[in-house]
Amino acid sequence: MKKLVPDPPPVLCVGPGLSHEEAIKRAAEHLNRAILDSAYLPDPPGARHKEMLDSARLNMRITKALLALAVAASPVTVAV
Repeated sequence: MKKLVPDPPPVLCVGPGLSHEEAIKRAAEHLNRAILDSAYLPDPPGARHKEMLDSARLNMRITKALLALAVAASPVTVAV
C-alpha cells in the first residue's frame, strides 16, 4: 500500500542514537538559521507586532548564548 504522507526529511527527525553533542550542534544550527531568517523580515507596520518580533529575536540570541555556555568546557562569559 502506498504511503499518503511522505517521511519527513532526516534533518527534521530526532531518533534514538542521537548524541548529546549532536543534538546541541543541530539545535545551534537551527537557531542560527532562525536568527538569520528573522533578520530579513520586514518591520511590521504595527508597534505591537514589532515588539513581538524584537522580543522573539532577543529570545533567540539569549538561547544561542545559553547553548554556547552548554558546550563550553569551562565557565565562560558569552555576549548576547
